[in-house]
Amino acid sequence: MTLPDEKTYVEIPFIEQLKVMGWQHIEGDIDVPYLTERENFREVLLVGRLRQALRKINLTDDGKPWLDDARIDQAVNRLLRISSPKLMEANRDAFDCIARGVEVDGDPILHGGKDKIISLIDFEHPERNDFLVINQFRVDLPGGKSFITPDLVLFVNGIPLVVVECKSPKLTNPIEEGINQLLRYSNQRPEVEDEEGCERFFYFNQILVSTCRQKACAATVGVGYEHYMEWKDTSPVPMSEVAKELEKKELNSQEILVAGMFRKEHLLDIVRNFILFDDKDGKIVKLLCRYPQFRAVHRAIDRLRTGKTKKESGEDDQRGGIIWHTQGSGKSYTMVFLVRKMRTLSDLKAFKVVIVTDRIQLEGQLKESAALAGETIYHADSKDRLAELMRDTSSNIVFTMIQKYQDRETQKAGEYEFPEYEMQKAATPEGKTKDEYKLPPKPILFPIWNTSEKILILTDEAHRSHTSTLHANMMRALPNAAKIGFTGTPIIAGKGKKTFEIFGDYIDRYTIEESQQDGATVKILYEGRKVNAQVEDGRTLDQFFDDMFRSKTEEEREAIRRKYATVENILESRKLIEAKAEDMLLHYAANILLGGFKAQVVAVSRKAAIRYCEAFDKAREKLLKRIEILDAGLFTLSEDEQKKLDEETRFLIIAAKQKDVLQKLEFVAVISGDHNDPPHYQKYTDKTVHEMLVGKNGRFKKSLQEDPLAIVVVKSMLLVGFDASVEQVMYLDRFMEGHELLQAIARVNRCRNGKTHGLVVDYYGVGDRLTEALSMYAQTDIKGALISIKDELPKLEDRHRRVLNIFLTRGINELTDIDACVNLLRDIEIRADFIRCFGDFAESMDVVMPRPEALTYVYDLKLLGFINKTAANRYRDSQLNIAGVGDKVKKLLDDYIVAQGVDPKIPPISIFDEDFEKKVAALKSKKSQALEMEHAVRFHIQRHFNEDPALYKKLSERLKEILDAFGENWDALAEELRKFIREARAGRKEDETGLDPRTQAPFLGILIDEYGKQPKEEEMKKFCEVVIEIVDHVKQEISLQDFWRRQPAQNLLRTWLINEIDDRNLVPYEKIHRIADRFMELAKTLHVRLVSS
Repeated sequence: MTLPDEKTYVEIPFIEQLKVMGWQHIEGDIDVPYLTERENFREVLLVGRLRQALRKINLTDDGKPWLDDARIDQAVNRLLRISSPKLMEANRDAFDCIARGVEVDGDPILHGGKDKIISLIDFEHPERNDFLVINQFRVDLPGGKSFITPDLVLFVNGIPLVVVECKSPKLTNPIEEGINQLLRYSNQRPEVEDEEGCERFFYFNQILVSTCRQKACAATVGVGYEHYMEWKDTSPVPMSEVAKELEKKELNSQEILVAGMFRKEHLLDIVRNFILFDDKDGKIVKLLCRYPQFRAVHRAIDRLRTGKTKKESGEDDQRGGIIWHTQGSGKSYTMVFLVRKMRTLSDLKAFKVVIVTDRIQLEGQLKESAALAGETIYHADSKDRLAELMRDTSSNIVFTMIQKYQDRETQKAGEYEFPEYEMQKAATPEGKTKDEYKLPPKPILFPIWNTSEKILILTDEAHRSHTSTLHANMMRALPNAAKIGFTGTPIIAGKGKKTFEIFGDYIDRYTIEESQQDGATVKILYEGRKVNAQVEDGRTLDQFFDDMFRSKTEEEREAIRRKYATVENILESRKLIEAKAEDMLLHYAANILLGGFKAQVVAVSRKAAIRYCEAFDKAREKLLKRIEILDAGLFTLSEDEQKKLDEETRFLIIAAKQKDVLQKLEFVAVISGDHNDPPHYQKYTDKTVHEMLVGKNGRFKKSLQEDPLAIVVVKSMLLVGFDASVEQVMYLDRFMEGHELLQAIARVNRCRNGKTHGLVVDYYGVGDRLTEALSMYAQTDIKGALISIKDELPKLEDRHRRVLNIFLTRGINELTDIDACVNLLRDIEIRADFIRCFGDFAESMDVVMPRPEALTYVYDLKLLGFINKTAANRYRDSQLNIAGVGDKVKKLLDDYIVAQGVDPKIPPISIFDEDFEKKVAALKSKKSQALEMEHAVRFHIQRHFNEDPALYKKLSERLKEILDAFGENWDALAEELRKFIREARAGRKEDETGLDPRTQAPFLGILIDEYGKQPKEEEMKKFCEVVIEIVDHVKQEISLQDFWRRQPAQNLLRTWLINEIDDRNLVPYEKIHRIADRFMELAKTLHVRLVSS
């Protein structure tokens, strides 16, 4: 059911905007299926429209329809046969049918008797398709168990491609509530084991939307809350044009999303070109583009079509450019979307596409897209193979890795060291071999391979300097090709001139700040730490450095420090690494481990990476021993007393609570290999081991609960393109600047449930020169790249003040007055404000804890958490769940709530609990008692409604009468509610009918409810007779093994019920099918009672 403001302010404007864009609208009806063009509510396809569309869009070369009814039956039946125990498998099957078409018998004359692929949607001619929106679209659940009613369903040719949930902006969390409903409808709520939705309705779904008008978010089936994003652009149609179309000055979020995604051409484009499937950890994941990707592809297509060729311009080719989408926002997918769309455009489909990258995963994604177009991707794994493929004039897709162009014997990808002649200026560390400081390899020059203008070169990480020779070579070998460069970091001012010369200016930009605001990535916080350990002969690192370069001036020593990130043999010192590993592990245990996240350490060299791996094992044993000897009294200190402790002791107290997990943690080093490596390097350089540890489905990418591999140590590997959302912290122990720094820190910016931020902990001192390290970028380009954790403190203070003001401004001066605070939250709007403010405050606490500055607010956090939980129990409000807050804060709150005698895992007390009245009486005021009883009985009615709809409908009406009659007369209301609850507990009593109140009477209640009036004595006798017979038959049928999993058996029972009710001639014919559905629903709800009675 929709609230009035949902319909008026959200649903109707959505429909009206669709109508402006040419969509047809039908008003839904939950009682009469034919009003939504179906024979019954179990149907999810509008078969009549589908049949008409198939005939209309599948034409001969001279534009005439050729499909007959038999072939149309084949196509429709192919869709109706889609079935799988797993929703995403069925969804992928349906998508293939929609994207590729389905096979039917070919015409003997037109097709020579061969089978023919026909289209379900005419993507080439959008105007030929049928676009329909139906609101309040009822779909019955399997077995007749209840039904779902999505607010809006968008059909193309009778196929339900889009489902929209509209929510009142007055709700506490309207977007989250809408998403929760979509997850429920599609059986995708992980916390619910029972089937509560209709999966077959979502077989054909491509887009899901949750909207409250001021905010509208979209995702696709199979994903959680964190993947729902706003669509913030109407591109390629300008915003101004859309505003004019709607006669508005300014567009809200819903209007932008509707115009951007559901304009006819846009929706078909998204379905055809901007959806991918991937396999992760053995599960099918569906990926829907985000608005920057859609916008960038369209702008790139426009540039390719309108830009001048090299011949036309007389200089460079002007059909390309640079697409800068910040790290973690999905630019590799953008490349795939671009290639897929090009293959559907008549003027661009003939292009040869050459993709230059260092990401193996990208090839797999491209293969899937190529398969949709019936293409094969060709892999150039050598210079000779590349030359062969480039000389080939066919319009194929060629995929090649950057490393393939490099001399494998002299240069290792990702392991570039300083040139030998430069290092000698500083001082070659003792013990280093010459092989570790290689001269740049001699460039390989390519001859001219192909002069065609119909070639597009797509280059990943286009800014990287080590690909500049390759770019020059590609321009030499393919002189007339168009070039588009993709980069995850902004182009450096001045130095970036070369990149712009190669590719052209920006095609599209999606900045770090935009990505964070959209929720596509999380913010990255920065923290500097120092470990002034002894590295040799009792000398500290600074002393050692000064001794090594004593002959240099101070200016020269500082220049060496900055340029070479401190000499490697100092940072490779075992003692220094062991000291840092101890500090890192303690920091990890106190700040990251509780949230279940993982870490990456960046060492100065491959040798240092291996030593770190060994040092972490020692550090863990040392940490466990320190925990064992901790004074037990430390664990009972108050927050004020803890503030007086040093950081190390506070961290140890937190780490001690994770002792069992710490014992199981594993640490690995992942480095590239070299032919001169000593034997013990092998286990760290083995590519097979790398794939197992950090590959697509590697151990490190799994949650900490699934796999104890917690920390991976690298030198240069995994700093570009590595995607592991479980990684929250990066510990830096070498110098970085520019692109390398931005790319490296972006490893921690991926979104994951409960992850409020990423963290970079700097042990080298990059932060001391952070401004300089990023000075080559325009400030607008890197805004939000790294935020000092200290900058979060004012935000924490502000959020604390805001949540307190909810109570202070309404006369409640102390949070310790729990009763008054909880009673205040009875008002839905105040409760919504509290949930938002408390969620923000808890999020900031998750960021700042366990810094000492956070301790000031811990007591209030605990009190607010207790108020939150008490209100959640009293008002039975599932939205009081501070969704998205990290486990670090949740654990703190749960511990405090338990200490107050409330178990967060135990649901609110039931009216059937033997201590219910005792616990209610213990509440301080009559108001609190009345509110507790009101919401307890309301929850009871909602929860058990399906067990006896007629009875609980009466109870619901009676409760409303009581509340209206007594208003805020709390004493009288409390007393009346006590009486009412005793009645509700009693349930349905035995009466003169003689029917069993638990099994038979609920069926009678439905029959009387549908009859519409109280039956006379003779009528009641007949009703009872039919109910007894029906219940006996239902018991017998549902007792069969797996009855509720066997659709044919359920259909037989439903048919029997229809015939039995019809034969008795007790109710109007038009109500018989509805009664049968309600009986099926009730039978499933009462299954255990019925089969055991």
